[in-house]
Amino acid sequence: MRLLAPLVLIGLTGCASAPLKDGTYPLQPGQRVSLSGNTTLSYDSFSDSRCPANARCVWAGKLSFQFALEGPDGREEFALGPDQLAARPRALHGARVALDPASIPPVRNTTATRPGDVIPVTLNITSP
Repeated sequence: MRLLAPLVLIGLTGCASAPLKDGTYPLQPGQRVSLSGNTTLSYDSFSDSRCPANARCVWAGKLSFQFALEGPDGREEFALGPDQLAARPRALHGARVALDPASIPPVRNTTATRPGDVIPVTLNITSP
């Protein structure tokens, strides 16, 4: 019985989640970063329907960045943008993902978008 207790502790240690890597992560659409040994964060896409600076619009539009976390519990998606700069996804167990406001681009000057337009972002990850 005395030998069983250390074996149980060793087994439980292997099941614990790897610690989260706090830090600042600049990302391009389609890029992913490992936040721990078993959890990755990917910048899936963005949507920018904001009204151009020199246009009259009925609707102001919205800028939204879509992200996904993949880990032992599956996939969890969430969005950030100027109207929601931070989130606490369940998969990160209380850690905060915050969009750096300096990485939010100003509205376009024209209604045209060029093929291949990308909006890079910078995320700050902090543990609870």
